[in-house]
Amino acid sequence: MKTINYRGGVVTFRIPSSWKEEYSDTDGGTFFEDKPDSGTFRLKIITVRSPSEITHDSALAILEMLKQARGKGERMKDGNALAFFEEVTMDRGHKIKIICWILSNPLPPNHARIATFSYTILQSQEADPLIVQTLELLDREIRASVFSTAIDDPSK
Repeated sequence: MKTINYRGGVVTFRIPSSWKEEYSDTDGGTFFEDKPDSGTFRLKIITVRSPSEITHDSALAILEMLKQARGKGERMKDGNALAFFEEVTMDRGHKIKIICWILSNPLPPNHARIATFSYTILQSQEADPLIVQTLELLDREIRASVFSTAIDDPSK
């Protein structure tokens, strides 16, 4: 396993050491094993400034504002909240499955981060034991991820 200090440590998590890393200002981070038909793990983070007060207990309320996470959130021990969901869609004639984890990270008094992790596979691969094992690993590592307490918003 290798540790990823995404955007200078805004969030820190681990991925398999053999995975490649690619970064983009617009697309976030992309992580994958360099072989045909491997799954693709992605991360995008936004930092938002709220006009109302954000507290350490705001994580679930932040998730509830997101349509795709509504009703799926769970509060985590570290004060963040996590929503998990899956969707199936078509891409270039292939059915793909996108597994999503959205983490909300309150930064009192007026900021919050929303981190969207996703893992995309061909739907036909979802029962493959290696894919199942990879999803279990990713779920465990996402839940163990650590956010910086510093605000990464230049408009602080």
